[in-house]
Amino acid sequence: MMFTPWMGRTFAGLAIATGTAIASLGPLPVLAEETFTHEMGEVTLETTPTRFAVSNWALTESLIALGIDPVAIPEAEGYRAWVVEPELPESFTDLGTRREPNFEALREAKPDAILISTDVAMALEKLSGYAPTFVYSIYNTGSDEPAIDRAEDLLRNVAKLAGKADTAEDVIASVNARIEAAAKRIRGHVGDDAKFAVVRILDESHFRIHGKTSLFGSVLGRMGFTNAWDGEVNGWAFCNGDVSDLAKMGDVQLAYIEPVAPTTRESLFNSAIWKAMPFARNGNVHAIPASWTFGGVLSAARFAELLADAVTGTDTTASGS
Repeated sequence: MMFTPWMGRTFAGLAIATGTAIASLGPLPVLAEETFTHEMGEVTLETTPTRFAVSNWALTESLIALGIDPVAIPEAEGYRAWVVEPELPESFTDLGTRREPNFEALREAKPDAILISTDVAMALEKLSGYAPTFVYSIYNTGSDEPAIDRAEDLLRNVAKLAGKADTAEDVIASVNARIEAAAKRIRGHVGDDAKFAVVRILDESHFRIHGKTSLFGSVLGRMGFTNAWDGEVNGWAFCNGDVSDLAKMGDVQLAYIEPVAPTTRESLFNSAIWKAMPFARNGNVHAIPASWTFGGVLSAARFAELLADAVTGTDTTASGS
């Protein structure tokens, strides 16, 4: 495979994770030399890549959504705990943390394309020595575009690279149908005007509050609901807040993402200040099983369904996954 990488300015951070090769799901088309544009330049290929290494879990789930099993996957056990779906392939090599790549293992995995995001772009030049490397990001891009829109763009870019553009459109249509179905279930239970807050509980006093452009915040927007948090957020579209920030949002439907340490949950939920919160007093606190807040389109659909399960007290297949 011939490729022409572009080496420009780099960003802080360094990460790539890899795994062993597994069989592709069938032959993919051969290119008559095509140039692909990514966030840090262009790469020209003569053949369609089939063996992908990835630097994060959003890229992992996006490939699997397209029917492609990555040959290189970071932090597999963390993925299973935090992302859950889609399931990882049966066979691959986990090369350690997302921040500490094992380049020897990357070489042994023999990828013919590597996918990274801007937060690990310092590695672009080195990675390009192993295989053509492409930068596609959803988060921390400096854009105010909703994360779910960027997740769809990422899926389309990866699909074009892999010769699966039609598959990407099928996946996106399915995801939006799942989100709309979940929205209807929620509206039937709490009405059209409900306000939601989506948080991760860090400890008894600190919370990660997800804003409107976050993945789950933008899912709420697509469902037609209001995100109660309208304060400032960082590049990952969340605010590191405290109890006073929760209090400012008033009587909302508060969804917190598992897992939460049992001791933290017990201490927080039994505290006088928590019990005084309107959402706690009115029974509007909803536990959402593990869902990756920095994921791709399948994480978006999973969150929508699990939120509907929690609000309505009924289950979908997402609840048992």
